[in-house]
Amino acid sequence: MSYRASIVTYFCFAVTLFLLSQSLTPTFPAPWFMAVVFVNGFCTGAALNYTLAHLLHLTPPSTHYVCTALLTTFRGFAGSFGSAVGGGLFTRTLKHSLEKGFSRDGGLQGREELVRRLLGSPAIVQQLTGAAHSIAVHGYVKALSTLFFAGIGLALVMGLVQAGTGWKEGKEIESVGAGRNGPLDVLEDEDWEEGMERGV
Repeated sequence: MSYRASIVTYFCFAVTLFLLSQSLTPTFPAPWFMAVVFVNGFCTGAALNYTLAHLLHLTPPSTHYVCTALLTTFRGFAGSFGSAVGGGLFTRTLKHSLEKGFSRDGGLQGREELVRRLLGSPAIVQQLTGAAHSIAVHGYVKALSTLFFAGIGLALVMGLVQAGTGWKEGKEIESVGAGRNGPLDVLEDEDWEEGMERGV
């Protein structure tokens, strides 16, 4: 159950990212946009829970405390690394789009400060008029679309990785030295008795 559900949620997450990338237009209804964002968050939470359940299913019970600790660690890293990589991709795409747009509209000279301010705050877009406003809006739409499409690709790759983990339950490996003397006892009962008779 958790195996199939985790794969489905990964691909549903990719679908919601695609819908978000297509909703970045002024004419897209706000209620529908909020609904897509809600479903996207729902898929994210479902994927986190189902992958945890699948991990516990695949691993032996004696290793669960190690597995859950590692999973929590990597989830924490994912937030930091994802924000850093995604923020870098968004900023570079936005900068390139703004510079390209202003270069076509009379040249970039004298607008470097405006580009720098737009990279730091999207609220400045509302203060612009005419062609500068259109270029800024297009730049943000382009940057967000690129970010969402990168997320789609990553989600599909991770869905395939999740599918490759399999669905068979993990089994405990019995210790070789589970005899009367603990881990050091590797002799069978007959060998032990024979050794005692010989005085070994």
